[in-house]
Amino acid sequence: MKLGVIIRPLKHFGLANCVRISIGTAEENELLVASLRKIRSKTYA
Repeated sequence: MKLGVIIRPLKHFGLANCVRISIGTAEENELLVASLRKIRSKTYA
């Protein structure tokens, strides 16, 4: 949420290692991809 993206965990569905991501507008999807890249590269503090 700090990066402007809401990702819902699916732990309550028995999928502890999964997340739910809804498709949005092109801008929203670009923000999602950029946010995931930041998290993956560990540049997000």
